[in-house]
Parts: sequence; structure tokens; C-alpha cells
Amino acid sequence: MLNKTLNKIIRYPEKILCDKRLHMLVGVFYTAILTIFTVNVFIVIPFLVALAWGIEFFQKWTKSGTYDNYDALAVVAGGLIVYLSHII
Repeated sequence: MLNKTLNKIIRYPEKILCDKRLHMLVGVFYTAILTIFTVNVFIVIPFLVALAWGIEFFQKWTKSGTYDNYDALAVVAGGLIVYLSHII
């Protein structure tokens, strides 16, 4: 029973779409680099949000991709994972 539940939890990231996983990695990388210089929440979070939606607006303006709020949220989620683990 426990083994089944644990296996289900471990395999959960496979259910996330590849595109969203790549956006999460962008957020992870950006936040990891930014937290080298500062851990101030008033600097990291606004820059993370600006990067996330900046990427989406850039794709919309240049027509190099499609605008998707979920992609921006994936960037923010990836960044928050790193930032919160760094703070704790």
C-alpha cells in the first residue's frame, strides 16, 4: 500500500507537460542565479514575475510562440520552489 502511494507520488512530475517543465527550469535557473546576489523578497519575486510574463509578451510580439499564462505561472512556480527552499 505504502509502496504504491510512494510510487504514485514519485512519478507525478511525468504528468506535467514537457513545455511546462522547461518553463519551470527557466524559473529555477533564473532564481538560482538571482539568489546568489540577493535573497531579498522584494527584489527576487518582482523580477521573477517580470521575467515570466516578459517571456510571454516577447513571444506574443515576435510571434515566435504562443502567449500562455500557464507558461508564465510555470516559470514563477519553478522560481518559488528554489527561493523557498533557499530561505528554509
